[in-house]
Amino acid sequence: MPDRLTARPPDRLIDDCLSTRNGHLFIEQCDTTELVSRFGSPLFVISEDQLRRNVRRFQAAFASGWPDGPVKVLPAAKANWIAAVQHILASDGCGCDVYSAGELTVALQAGFEPQYISVNGVPKDDEHIYRCVHEGVRITIDSVEEVDAIERAATALDRVATVRLRLKPALAGFVRHSEFVAEGLVPTDIAALAYKGGLAFDDAVAVGRRLLAMEHVELVGFHQHHGRHHRSLRYWEEQMRAFAAEIARVGEALGGYRPREIDIGGGFAIPRDPFNAVTNYTEPLQLAVLHTLSKGLRVVGRRGRYGVLRQLVDLFASKPNATPAPSIEDYARVCTETLRDALHRVGIATEGLLLELEPGRSIHGDAGIHLTTVRSIKRMTHPIRFNLVVVDSTEFWLTGGRYEHHLHDYVFANKTDAPLEDKADIIGRSCFGDRLMPLVRIPQVEVGDLLALLDTGAYQEVSTSNFNALPRPATALVTGDRAVIIRRAETETDVLCRDVLPEHLGGG
Repeated sequence: MPDRLTARPPDRLIDDCLSTRNGHLFIEQCDTTELVSRFGSPLFVISEDQLRRNVRRFQAAFASGWPDGPVKVLPAAKANWIAAVQHILASDGCGCDVYSAGELTVALQAGFEPQYISVNGVPKDDEHIYRCVHEGVRITIDSVEEVDAIERAATALDRVATVRLRLKPALAGFVRHSEFVAEGLVPTDIAALAYKGGLAFDDAVAVGRRLLAMEHVELVGFHQHHGRHHRSLRYWEEQMRAFAAEIARVGEALGGYRPREIDIGGGFAIPRDPFNAVTNYTEPLQLAVLHTLSKGLRVVGRRGRYGVLRQLVDLFASKPNATPAPSIEDYARVCTETLRDALHRVGIATEGLLLELEPGRSIHGDAGIHLTTVRSIKRMTHPIRFNLVVVDSTEFWLTGGRYEHHLHDYVFANKTDAPLEDKADIIGRSCFGDRLMPLVRIPQVEVGDLLALLDTGAYQEVSTSNFNALPRPATALVTGDRAVIIRRAETETDVLCRDVLPEHLGGG
C-alpha cells in the first residue's frame, strides 16, 4: 500500500474492481463521480463482478484442498441481505447462512436450494422453526430449548427435520488477544467461550442423544462459528484442530456417531482489513500522559500551554491498515490441510464428507464502497491547528463498522492524484460527534469533493439506522459499465410511516 503522504499516480489499479483514471475513482468500468451525479449522495455501491469473483475463488480454493467430498460456500446473509445481492449469490451456486426469519424469506425468494440454507441463531421462535421444517432447510441447533419445537413441527408436518449441532470448541491453543473486543486485551479463547453461540459439550451430548432417538428428526452433522477474532492463519489452524477434536469427543459420547457434513463457519478477513484498525491499545496511556502534561502546563500560562499542545496534536494521525490480510487461497490451504489431518488423527474418515463454510465479510466486504460528499470545511488555526471536513453521510449509516471499530481505507474520488498534504477529522452529518475518520491525511479539499470509503460491502448498509429521522441512502449495483439501483433511497414519508398517533393525542 503506498505512502499516504505522497501523490498517487494518475492511473492505477487498486484491486480487482477499483482503479483510478485521470484523477477519478472507478468501480469496475463506472466513474464514481458520475454515479453520484446520477443517483445522488451519499450512495452505497456494490460490484456484481467482484461478488462473483470472490465466490468463485473461495469455491475453487476450498475444493482444491478438500478432494474427499463436496464443498459448498454459504455466504452469511447478515453481511448483506439486499435481494439483488442474494439473487447473485444463488445464481452462482452458493448456499446461504441465515439467522432470522426475515433473512430466511430473502434466501427462499432468491432461489437457494433449501438443503443448502443453514438456519442459525438463538433464540428461534416456534413459528420460525415450523417454517424451517416445512421448507426443508438445515436447522443448526444452538439451544436446548429449540429441540422440543423442532420435534413438534416435524411430527405435525409428518416430515423429517434435518439438523446440525452447533458446537463450541475451546480454542486453548490460541491465546492472543481478540480483536473483537476493542476495549481491552481479552484472550481470544475466553472471548470465544463467552460468546452466546454454540453448545457446551454436556448440552451437545444431551441434545444429540435426544435427536438420535427421534423418528422425525435427522442429525446430519456439526457446525461451528467463532467469527473474526483474529486475521492470522494461526487462528484458523487452532480452530480446525479444536473443531476436529470436539467432533470426535461429541461423536464418541453419542456412541460412535459420524457426521455427513461439517460447517466450519467464517470470519476470514478481507484484503485491506479495516477491522478494529481504529483501536490503539496504547491510547489510554497516551491520553493519560497528555492529560498530566496538560495540567502541568498551566504554570506556563495559556499561550505557553497551547503552544506545547499545538505541537503535540500535530503529531497525531490515523492510518488505515497497511498490511494485507492472508489471501483466500492461503485461508483455504490452512483450513483444509489442518482439518483433514486433525480429523484423520482422531479416526474420522473424510471421504464423502460435505464441507461448508460461511465467508460473509470476505465475500461482500471489498465488493462495496460508500460515496459521500464534502458539505462543509472548518479550519482552526488558534489556539491549536485542527481541521474538520463534514460530509453528508453519518456513522449511523456505517454502524457495522462502528461496532467493529473499523478504520476504512479511503480516497477522494474526484482527486485521486492529489497529494495527501493535510490532516482532518472526517465528520458525519448527525448531531452525534459522528467522527467517521479520526485525524486522517487529506488533500486540499473543497466543498463538493467526493470521499470514497472502501470495503463497505459487508455489514454496513444492512445496519443503517434513522437517527435524527434521516432517510437512509440508496444502493447501486455496478456490473461492468452498467449501474442500477437495487435499494432505493428512503423518503421522509418512509422514515415516519411506522408511527401511530393514538386518538387521545389527536390521532384518528
